[in-house]
Amino acid sequence: MKIFKNIKFRLLTGLFIFLFTIFYCLGYILIDSFKQTYHQTIQDSLSTLTKDLKHDFNIYLNDSSEFENIKHEFDIDILYGQIITINTKNNPRNTFIINAKSDDLRSYNLAFYRYLIPQISSENIIYSIQHIEELTPKKIQVATVMLEQTSDTITVLQCAIPFSKETRFIENMKIYLWLSFLALLFIVLIAVYFIISKSLEATKLVVDEVKNIRLDGNIYHVKTTGISREIDDLIKTFNVLIDDLQINYNKVKDFGQNASHELKTPLTIIRGEIEVGLRKERTISEYKDILLSTINELNFLQDTIEKILFLSSNPNIDIIKTFEEVYVDEILTESINEKQAFAKTKNIKINLIELSPLTTKGNLSLLKIAINNLIDNAIKYSNKESFINISLTNNKLIIEDFGCGIPKNDLEKVFDRFYRVDKIRSTRNGSGLGLSIVKTIFELHGFKISIKSLEGEFTKTIVQF
Repeated sequence: MKIFKNIKFRLLTGLFIFLFTIFYCLGYILIDSFKQTYHQTIQDSLSTLTKDLKHDFNIYLNDSSEFENIKHEFDIDILYGQIITINTKNNPRNTFIINAKSDDLRSYNLAFYRYLIPQISSENIIYSIQHIEELTPKKIQVATVMLEQTSDTITVLQCAIPFSKETRFIENMKIYLWLSFLALLFIVLIAVYFIISKSLEATKLVVDEVKNIRLDGNIYHVKTTGISREIDDLIKTFNVLIDDLQINYNKVKDFGQNASHELKTPLTIIRGEIEVGLRKERTISEYKDILLSTINELNFLQDTIEKILFLSSNPNIDIIKTFEEVYVDEILTESINEKQAFAKTKNIKINLIELSPLTTKGNLSLLKIAINNLIDNAIKYSNKESFINISLTNNKLIIEDFGCGIPKNDLEKVFDRFYRVDKIRSTRNGSGLGLSIVKTIFELHGFKISIKSLEGEFTKTIVQF
């Protein structure tokens, strides 16, 4: 049910159970202590009565009137008493004689258990509890003491008074105690309810503010309450999350817009080329030019789509699981050999200045893609008939080209997706995804990439393994 998921209900229910248990245990202990005190009082009174009767009966052994005298002396309503002589030698199983007994016993007798005989003495009072329903519905506290003993008999005095399990005082005390505990419990629960409600008001305000937050790229901050440190810590954490979400929303928005533009441009060019080709009959050479232009745009489109898919996917965990020992120097040598043909189209010489052996853990294919991209960019943006210096030493890969360079304002943005330094030019030299993919690959491996450049002179790319 919905109410069981309410934090206020759950807190109050838990508090109720806890306090009820505490109050119940405390009440039980108090009532039990009152009972013990009452029972001890009964036993002390009975002890006093028994000692006085023992003294008197040592003089008047068979005088039943002594029971009545004691009743009046101590102002007792009911007193059960009897003096019996037990034959301990001849037929000891059930032979005993009642010498005297109180009027309150009427025709009934107090029970005497023969197993008590070894414990009885003139100084030691034995206490026991009996229940004679014909006499009284209450229990009877019995005190037994020896009066005299011969070789064949033993004479004992039994003195008893009835007592209730709970007196009127204890019964009233129980009622007052439970009413007090219930009232206290009710007051505590009401007080805690208002405290919880006041504390949760701040949470409700936070929830209302959060409901008004929209993912639109704007920065929203939930105000701290100042009431609870825990709630304020939660709000601060939530604000950080909101900032990250809005920033990532803007990135996704820009990514979508740029991707749409990058995909739309080659499609528009392809469509234009085909429409121009279909307007009239063309020569074979013209058709070849149209097809060549279309193929170039399709290649560009395919490359852009592949890079978008790579950046959009998140296979980091799976990729890391495939890491194995790779030789960076061998990957670099293969990449240089593969890019020699492209360098020759611009009469650019690739100089491998230093090549130190370097082994690391990683994905060979991804590292090959990253290094190929770096060399490809160096060739693409170098001046014709220039050179590129490459060195691998001290766990660093350095690729330096001498060409157009990168403006200072663009250095911090070259790793952004779809960002191109030459984006204001009419010619398209790439999708703006190459360096973004390179950075993603190196960061996945825990490597650091940085670029130093001077516009119109050089660009130096440094990878720290």
